[in-house]
Amino acid sequence: MMHENQPHFWQATPDNQTYTELCNALYERELLRLAMAPASELASLPKRLASLPFYIRRAASSILRYQTTLALDSQNASWFSRQLSRCPASKQQADPIANFYLKAARPGLIVPIYCEEKTLEHILLDSVDEVDSAEQKLHCNQYGWFSFNGMPLQSGNSNMFMLKPDKTMMTAACCGHQWLNMQKKEPRLLSLRELLLASRLNWRNFARPHLGQAD
Repeated sequence: MMHENQPHFWQATPDNQTYTELCNALYERELLRLAMAPASELASLPKRLASLPFYIRRAASSILRYQTTLALDSQNASWFSRQLSRCPASKQQADPIANFYLKAARPGLIVPIYCEEKTLEHILLDSVDEVDSAEQKLHCNQYGWFSFNGMPLQSGNSNMFMLKPDKTMMTAACCGHQWLNMQKKEPRLLSLRELLLASRLNWRNFARPHLGQAD
C-alpha cells in the first residue's frame, strides 16, 4: 500500500521537471535543424531521427549532473553568464597556446575554436581525435587540422583559430556568446553535440575532461 506521504509517480520533482524541459527544448531545436538539412543529407535522415531520442536523453541527463558555476536555462537548454563587451579570443597569444597543447594534446581533449564569419564572432566547442606530435598539430573531430599554436591548416577552417581552454573562453563557448561588428549580440543556441561536450568539461582542469562521448 502506498504511504500517504509518498509522491505519485506522475508528480514531477524539480529535477524531473527540469529534465522534461531540457528534453522538450532539445527536441524542438534538433527537429528544426534536421528540417533545414540540405537535400544531400536526406538519405541519412531516418537514421539520425532514430538516434535522436538516445542523444537527447543523454544530453539532458548530462546537463543535470553537470557541476558548473554557469546558470542553467532549462526551457532553452542553455547556460548563461555575463557576456563580455568584446570577444576575449584576441587576448590570447600563440606561444601560450602552443605550450598548452605541447603538454595537453591527446584524443578526447575538448578545445575552444574561435570563428569569425562576416564580422560575426563566436567560440565553438570541438574535441581532438588525432594528434601528430612530430608535426606539432592536431585534428579536431568537426573542424579539422590546427597547429599547436592555434593556426588553421586547411582551407575549410581558414576563418577559425584554436584557443587555449580557460574559464573565460569556455564560459563564452558554453553560453553561446556572440559579437557582431565588435558589439554584443544575442547568444546562439549550442548544437546537441556541443552540449554533450560542454557537459564533460572539468572546470578545475580543462586538460582532463570527464569521460564521455559526443559523436
